[in-house]
Amino acid sequence: MSPSEETAKLSELLVRLRAQIERTMQTGELASLPPEELTSLVSAAVKLYAAAVEERESEIPPLDASVSTTEAMVMACALMRAHRLNPFDLALWYSRTAPAPQGDASGA
Repeated sequence: MSPSEETAKLSELLVRLRAQIERTMQTGELASLPPEELTSLVSAAVKLYAAAVEERESEIPPLDASVSTTEAMVMACALMRAHRLNPFDLALWYSRTAPAPQGDASGA
């Protein structure tokens, strides 16, 4: 398969996966979801997002507001704990990955 076919295939799977996640959450049966599979999925999604941001830089929009503040912080804390990071480390990375201010073409 060509890269564009692979991308189209992944895009289709992502649409279906998002819909299935919503349906599963609505049933209230998350306790039966194997934790290893959930962790594996989240890890893959994080890797995909990070690779896309690195490859395309400013073309990737920020995450939308459909993720609550609590959900965002739960994920941020889980990722930080997985790598034994602390709030100081987060501050350093946050400033490294901050987008350039609007109107600043230099990126500095």
